[in-house]
Amino acid sequence: MDHVRLIMLLLILALLTPTYPSIHMAKAQVVKYDWTGLSMKNGTRYNLPGGFQMECTIEKQGGFPTGVATRILKNGEVCLNYQFTLIEGDNTRSKIPVKEGCTSGRVLYKVLIKGDLTDINNGIIYFDIVDSILPPTTNLAMNINFPRTKEFDEPYAQFQVPVIIKNLGPWDVKWVKVYSNWFRLDGEGSISLSSIIPVEGVKRGDNDVNITLNGLHANESQQVTFNFHAGPGEGKYGNYTAAFVVTYPVTFKYDRTESRGSGVNQYQAMIYEYDPNATKSLNGSINVVFGLRYKGHTGRPRVVLSISRPTGDLEVNPGTPITFDFRVQNIGNDDAYNVTINAKVDPNLPIDITKPSSIAGHTFPIVVHSDMPPRAMTDEIAFRIIVPSDAEGMTYHANISVGYFNIRSEYNRTFRLFTISVKKFGTSKLYVTKSISSTTIPVNGTIDVNVIVGNNGTAAATNVVVEDSYPSDIFKLVSGKTKVSTSKLNPGSMIPLSYKLKAVREGVANFGPAKVTYIDPKEGQRVVLSAQKSPVVITIVRPELSVRVEDIPQNVTVVNSLAGFSIYMINRGSGDAKDLTLDMELSPGFYMVSPPTIKKGEGVSCDQPVWEPKENEIRVKMVCDTVKPEGFVKLILTLKTQTTGKQWIKVKDIYYKSPDGLTTLEVPTSSYRYEAVVVTPLELRMFYLAIFTFSVLIVAMFVIGVTRGFRVSIGRKRPRTRFGALES
Repeated sequence: MDHVRLIMLLLILALLTPTYPSIHMAKAQVVKYDWTGLSMKNGTRYNLPGGFQMECTIEKQGGFPTGVATRILKNGEVCLNYQFTLIEGDNTRSKIPVKEGCTSGRVLYKVLIKGDLTDINNGIIYFDIVDSILPPTTNLAMNINFPRTKEFDEPYAQFQVPVIIKNLGPWDVKWVKVYSNWFRLDGEGSISLSSIIPVEGVKRGDNDVNITLNGLHANESQQVTFNFHAGPGEGKYGNYTAAFVVTYPVTFKYDRTESRGSGVNQYQAMIYEYDPNATKSLNGSINVVFGLRYKGHTGRPRVVLSISRPTGDLEVNPGTPITFDFRVQNIGNDDAYNVTINAKVDPNLPIDITKPSSIAGHTFPIVVHSDMPPRAMTDEIAFRIIVPSDAEGMTYHANISVGYFNIRSEYNRTFRLFTISVKKFGTSKLYVTKSISSTTIPVNGTIDVNVIVGNNGTAAATNVVVEDSYPSDIFKLVSGKTKVSTSKLNPGSMIPLSYKLKAVREGVANFGPAKVTYIDPKEGQRVVLSAQKSPVVITIVRPELSVRVEDIPQNVTVVNSLAGFSIYMINRGSGDAKDLTLDMELSPGFYMVSPPTIKKGEGVSCDQPVWEPKENEIRVKMVCDTVKPEGFVKLILTLKTQTTGKQWIKVKDIYYKSPDGLTTLEVPTSSYRYEAVVVTPLELRMFYLAIFTFSVLIVAMFVIGVTRGFRVSIGRKRPRTRFGALES
């Protein structure tokens, strides 16, 4: 009976069950792949996908390439013997099928030999793999074993993020690179990487890391574990992210997809181009959120005092009333709570609150009863203090402060401190300093005189006049003034006086102190002199070089004979002669027997003279750094005549500088030129014989004239006067 009831129940359920129309499943779209841009060397073996190999050889006929012979092998077994593809003409491209079972089974792909693109010169054969059921690239998957978004209630947390990388096939990959970076999206705090597993192949930066893994075989997995530490801190909000990128090589890059065939034979062809540098990347990220309930509440109110007066520290007279006006404002980005305003004066003085009217007459501290949101400001608050009349010289400190709490019950305080100095009637105290740039200068040299007057007192000096003087018979004013004045010189201030003088003659000058007159507020008119025990003595000097030539060659001399030349220079002036330079020239007929030498006195510093033979002259130069007064130097040349004819010695230049090095003085040298005639010994004897003969003739003529009555007259010939007698 029970089983009958069961059958009836099943029939009723069958009748009540609704019927649905049948749905025909659409046939999945067939996808095939083209591997394009491949090449191989002539006569080599190329590894095809699926464990197959391909051999290609460029065939020649009559010495000329005609085509490409191709065969397919697997494990050394020939699957398809040589197929011939022409290089030129018709049928230059052929598709060679590769079957799963070598010689039977389904076609895995076809090899398209591009005979027309064959590089005959370099022996390179180009081909594609087309209509392949095997994809050219492998696929990796990245699984981040961590919630996409995770919230934490703690102020800080340490958490692990395992990243699993799996090779879905069908090919192995040589390497895998994992890149991660992390940063704060919003709120406060920071995120950092504590450690990473594995530790090999890791290159870390401040906010990123690069990991290089070994290759992955097909269907192999590897895990990288990141240990992060993040958090904004107690009572704060922070939102952080970590991103992960997996990159691996694929050898081929995707180009496009084409529809091929028609009807039931239609399929999609995904075309890839060979690129040994091509890569693929996978991306993923996580989010961690801390203190979400604090979002929008940064806990950073900033309450400040906006004081309109006074604007700074004060200096007042005794008995002066002082008013303080200010407002309190929240310039932060969160609410401030329990804002309390206070004011104190040290030493203590009574404080009278005058504004606003709601608190006038009250005493500090004052509490703002309502919370103070961002940008809120109180009414103007004013209070007054009075400096006692007997507080001369005292100092008071007025302190206005504001204390408040943030949303996390953290206490903050800001304040402004004013120093109130009560004036004390003081005195002015002037000092004078005078300096002169040098105590020894040459004629036409200059000195700088500087006078500085300062006030070291506690009160200003008035009607200040600064005066100075100089010996006008020795110096001339070049620039500046010797008198300056000012109506007021405050404590700590200075007034300068400076001028430049030029020495017009030699001598000794005395400079006295500078003079300052002024009026002191307590003592009246006063006079101050620059501090110096005695007058400053300035000496004006002038170097003066005297020159004489002591040795010169004879007017007539024999070739190959010795000849001497010396020149003596002495400083007859009162100052040092600086950088004395002597420059001479000699005719090339002279020969320098030995290097030039010098003799010098005390206070003379000279370099070794130098000489330089040239084609038309011999140059001699001597330089002395310093020649002090009465110091001398003598240049000595030991020469030898080496050619006949007229020879010469010329002093070209003699010059020196004043002691300060600013003025160059020259010695005229036009008269210092000397000549000598150099002859052979025979010529000298003949010269002397001629002179002797000429002398004898003159004497003989004189004797004859005397004895025979000849008259020798000197001067203009006059006519004779005859007086009747005959003259023979």
